[in-house]
Amino acid sequence: MSDLDFLHSLEEGRDSRFNQLTRDLVNNLFILLRSAAMHDINNDAMIRPRTFLSETVNTFIDLYHEEASLQLVDGNFFVNKRLVKLDLGTFENSRYLTRIFEFLGINELTFFKRTDADALNEFLTAFLGVVRQRQGNIADYPVGGIRMRLLEKAAEKGREGTGDPRTRVLGVYASGLLTLRAFVNDLRRGKTPRHSRIKRLCLDLVDVEPRYHNLLLGLLHLEAYKGNLFCHMLNTAVLSVVFGSRLGLTRSQLVDLGMAAFHHDLGWALMGVLDVEPGQEVPELTIEGIAAQEAGTLEEIDARRVKVARALVRLGGFNESVINRLIVAWECQIPEDAAAQGLYYGEVGAGFMTHVVRMASTYDDLTTARPGRPAEPPDVVMRRILDDGGRTFDVFLAKLFANCLGAYPVGTVVELDTSEIGLVVNLPSNPVNFHRPQVKILIDKLGQRVPDGEVVDLNDTYRGGRRYVRTIERTQPAATFGLTVTRFFFG
Repeated sequence: MSDLDFLHSLEEGRDSRFNQLTRDLVNNLFILLRSAAMHDINNDAMIRPRTFLSETVNTFIDLYHEEASLQLVDGNFFVNKRLVKLDLGTFENSRYLTRIFEFLGINELTFFKRTDADALNEFLTAFLGVVRQRQGNIADYPVGGIRMRLLEKAAEKGREGTGDPRTRVLGVYASGLLTLRAFVNDLRRGKTPRHSRIKRLCLDLVDVEPRYHNLLLGLLHLEAYKGNLFCHMLNTAVLSVVFGSRLGLTRSQLVDLGMAAFHHDLGWALMGVLDVEPGQEVPELTIEGIAAQEAGTLEEIDARRVKVARALVRLGGFNESVINRLIVAWECQIPEDAAAQGLYYGEVGAGFMTHVVRMASTYDDLTTARPGRPAEPPDVVMRRILDDGGRTFDVFLAKLFANCLGAYPVGTVVELDTSEIGLVVNLPSNPVNFHRPQVKILIDKLGQRVPDGEVVDLNDTYRGGRRYVRTIERTQPAATFGLTVTRFFFG
């Protein structure tokens, strides 16, 4: 299996076909609308876009015996209430299609029966009428077999509930710390941990809505626990799951990735266990403790790998998922400054999950203070990963990692070219411009603190689109402004 097989693999059977058809629907709809804006609808250049869209719609309706309803909810497209799993090729088209929906004033477009060239021409006539006149409601145009409308968001609010999302995210993270702490300590004492709790924790992380991932990432800066092994394991899983989600991995793939991240450091959790006398309390192992117990010989590394293998098999049996975790745990024992290639005979190298987990683990490790080594700023660590040049990390995946999580990660204090000071509070709206995150203004242009500053998107441009409204000039230490990142998000 190549490094990227895991990234490109999809669920087999029905889910695989469904995911591909929904991506085709988004792509072909955007291409048709873009072509209509460039050509007359009777131009030969419109034949292929019309054909592709009608074939996609008709295949969907014939295969699933239901209408194809494309909805836009919080910047994400859903087909029949199932999230469209974007790939890198679909992402840009979906971003432009989002703008088209917003311009038209709709958030749902439904093909409730098979379509053909005539029906699509009626739809394009309505679309061009609204675009060229810059007024009117496309939902007022009669289009046979196609319905366009703006859905109320009451149902969506009901689904969210009345609680503060920060409470739920904080609850998941706090539960994760307690669960992993008990898991590591039980393992070090020779007890059998309740592995089902780890699986439940992983499912809770995967089920956090993408719009709240910024809150999860804000918790990576929780100073009270940063430096403990169980906190490092949780932070690595958070980074891995958020990254995988931004890539569009399936739920089952995200669970596999998160579980691999939880177990990647079991080798360190088991260090020193054999030196503890029966009945003696096993001390908690911190990152500093790991650094102080450098295993310098191949024999010690191999012994640790054997312990990890036995522990994983004892915990989860012997199946494909456990084998994947074994592989990641084994490959993550490589020294952090060594490339994860050449591990096996021939040209076989480390797998996709190992590369992701190693980047996430390195990011959390380097942003954690150690004796004799201060914590590095998040943007500096991300730049190190991005500029690694293949020495430690896969070059392509390192670029994807920076694109998805941003060159200036959540929690970075930045100084803008407008003389404003802000805090990165959300991921870039456009991963292509990964150095342009969403920032909350803390200090205005006059140097005055803003109690409730606006959140600005650094991807915004002036009219004409040739110059950005704001650009990051440099980063600043949060302590300079008396700012605690976690307290800012959850205080």
